[in-house]
Amino acid sequence: MSSDQSVTIRPATADEDFDAIAQLYLTVWRSAYAGMIPAATLAALTPKLWRPAERWQLTHLAVTATDQVVGVIAAGPARRSQWAGQTEIYSLYVLPGFQHQQIGSRLMQAALADLSSADVVNLLVLAKNQAARRFYDRIGFHDTGQHLVDTMPDGTKLINQIYRL
Repeated sequence: MSSDQSVTIRPATADEDFDAIAQLYLTVWRSAYAGMIPAATLAALTPKLWRPAERWQLTHLAVTATDQVVGVIAAGPARRSQWAGQTEIYSLYVLPGFQHQQIGSRLMQAALADLSSADVVNLLVLAKNQAARRFYDRIGFHDTGQHLVDTMPDGTKLINQIYRL
């Protein structure tokens, strides 16, 4: 794809192909986190790990003219008790062949418009993911210097930096 102009950003609907969206999550994880998360951990992941249908009302999609979903962002009320009353970007993923075309920025703009009344927007980014960290820095988020550790189903620990807008 040579231009993001043929990609539309729109809210998700209840009748999306959520299996395809879960597959997008898996595809991006395996690509983006190669070398950052053990290969065996990435290989063991399945689309069932993600449940995008559970929060479709909080999701925007990047969709091509042929209805291929090439990006997704989900955001809403913060999920962690220490962020009660705040908001959170839950996920932002763009297929590798569609990256570096402003699709991630456009998805973020759509999510932030939904969160426009929020005083604080949090997100977690894998500490080793320097490309994502630079992206979030460029669009105005800042690293709080704090981190949270998540545990994968196989026990692998993921260290996430907390970013805030």
